[in-house]
Amino acid sequence: MRIRFTSQAMRDLDDLKEWLRFKNPAGFRSVASQISKTIRPLATHHAMGRKTLREDVRDLVEPRYGFVIPYTVLDDTIFILRIYSAKRYPLAPADLPDVSDPK
Repeated sequence: MRIRFTSQAMRDLDDLKEWLRFKNPAGFRSVASQISKTIRPLATHHAMGRKTLREDVRDLVEPRYGFVIPYTVLDDTIFILRIYSAKRYPLAPADLPDVSDPK
């Protein structure tokens, strides 16, 4: 299966990079590496995330830094919907993009 990031997930990474730029410039590489390590197994184990209130969405939790990574599977593609820290910005299920409705 392919793994793709929604534009919202890419913005989340950009925001994270900008936020860490002032706190710890090298920290983004470490965080991005951990996020990548968490996401990579989805290509072969797409049901590994925990179930959510939305039937079509599962959550991965990056254990080292505590990022939550909601994703959905559509055909042969896994869409990473967001990448966020509940400590910084709690996210409601309604805030997740709908990948079945390309805009």
